[in-house]
Amino acid sequence: MHKSLGVLRRNLEFAAYIMRCLPPVRLQKCRAFWPRLIYTAEELAAQKPVSYYRPTPEEVARMEEILGWYSCLNAFETKLVWKRSCGVSWKLLSIRFKHHRSTLYDRYQKSLFKMQMFIEKS
Repeated sequence: MHKSLGVLRRNLEFAAYIMRCLPPVRLQKCRAFWPRLIYTAEELAAQKPVSYYRPTPEEVARMEEILGWYSCLNAFETKLVWKRSCGVSWKLLSIRFKHHRSTLYDRYQKSLFKMQMFIEKS
């Protein structure tokens, strides 16, 4: 693998990490003024942990720039590269896309090369 592709992969993983750290988008609704719930220890242990890290505006701007790189890929390549950047295993990807792992890996590498050429042109 070329050195620049490793840097590209780290940038894509950075964008996926920052995307996970952003607060969820919620619809504006009427506020309910119900009393706060008191949870038991078992209920607290079963809840999803809250991410306390909030990305800086510079990191969000960098993430938006990186997400612009996906514009050169088709829909299949975009999904494949994004899921791989999020750390989804090859086995799960082969089940999801119904392709062999080596075929997916080849298409992933070609997509990274395509993205690298797009970055170098712009």
